[in-house]
Amino acid sequence: MRNTLVMLLGAVLLTACGGGSDSSSATLTTTTSLNVTEMLDSHAQARAAVAVMPLIWSSQMTDYAQQWANHLATNNGCQMQHRSVAGMNPLNAGENLYWASAVQWTDGRTEVQNITSAHVASAWASEIADYDYASNTCVPGKMCGHYTQMVWRNSTEVGCAMAICPDKGQIWVCNYNPPGNVLGEKPY
Repeated sequence: MRNTLVMLLGAVLLTACGGGSDSSSATLTTTTSLNVTEMLDSHAQARAAVAVMPLIWSSQMTDYAQQWANHLATNNGCQMQHRSVAGMNPLNAGENLYWASAVQWTDGRTEVQNITSAHVASAWASEIADYDYASNTCVPGKMCGHYTQMVWRNSTEVGCAMAICPDKGQIWVCNYNPPGNVLGEKPY
């Protein structure tokens, strides 16, 4: 019998997981599960395209990102929320979030999607198409803040992590120091 792959929502940026219940039974995946070199290289490519120096990997930002990814996966029902919105950003770090749904098979199996660090960074970097440098704004109805944080000239460090949600969705968090997206300033 042939199983057909049915994707519930694929990978979605800045959309809540929905349907997930608050639970502490999430499988917490450590940062070693993501490819640090791939994440740094993807950021470096986006930054080089606008003549901005590459970022340095920060263990402090990585630990901070892992803490928030774990919180979102276990205490927040897999709902995406920025630390700053939650009033929980003591390090005042910049932050990019990414969510991906689980894979749902017709036979009822649910699996974690194989999402790479490069895929996550590429999704953020693709927002360049929706950013207008001259006016320093996003195209109406589009997002570009992930891209501008990636290439923010004053950000020098990044740390990223991910966690698997109880429904086998996943939350990715990258934190940046110093933070970008300063109101009224251009990223580069």
